[in-house]
Amino acid sequence: MLHNKGRVFLSHARLFDLSEEIVEQTIRLRQQFKTKTPDAIIAATALVNDLIVVTHNTSDFTRLGLETITVNMKP
Repeated sequence: MLHNKGRVFLSHARLFDLSEEIVEQTIRLRQQFKTKTPDAIIAATALVNDLIVVTHNTSDFTRLGLETITVNMKP
């Protein structure tokens, strides 16, 4: 059941190219906050595109100044 809910959720997702602006923001986040690369890319993408991060792990992103929405992935 969770698998199907995940598919429905992802069917509404939007993909973003890794632009030069996102790369530069990623580097800044890594340098300033010592953020792991995957989280820095997600955060930079959200910052550059004025997005809210939907995650089950909000602490990694709120410390970067991002707005987040918590998702409970448990059935």
